Amino acid sequence: MTSALRLAGRRLPGLLPVPLLAVLCMAGCSASLPRVKIDSLAINVAAQANLDTPIAVDAVLVRNPQLFDTLLGLPSAKWFNERDQLQRDYPRDLTVLSYELVPGQQLTDAKFAFDGQRAAGVLVFADYQTPGAHRVRLDGGPPKALLQLGGQDLQLMSR
Repeated sequence: MTSALRLAGRRLPGLLPVPLLAVLCMAGCSASLPRVKIDSLAINVAAQANLDTPIAVDAVLVRNPQLFDTLLGLPSAKWFNERDQLQRDYPRDLTVLSYELVPGQQLTDAKFAFDGQRAAGVLVFADYQTPGAHRVRLDGGPPKALLQLGGQDLQLMSR
């Protein structure tokens, strides 16, 4: 223990300074995150969805595992209220794709922009006017995903 304490104050030949080591660990840690395996995403919006009003939808790629765990518990209303601040606080940890969809609209088989990127996870938040979480986890697949925006909630399906 005393030798470890004595070494803590000295720089040892061949070892990196602590700040540089931390940066390298962060870069290496992101390489260990799994890749997103959704190659295409279609979106169908029910005719009377969201009380027949447009729905804001965000697909959120999260690179920080702790932040992802936090967002997993966040209802969509809170996400949309705090989104701008979260993006300012975590500019390297969040990438957001935003859509504005109207009832009855269909987006067919678009290439998913996050396919192949490394992430702790991907969430989709839909800004419904009704109470609820209105959130689905997207990163687990399926490779050809269909996001169904129903009357009062959303679900992920395979095509």
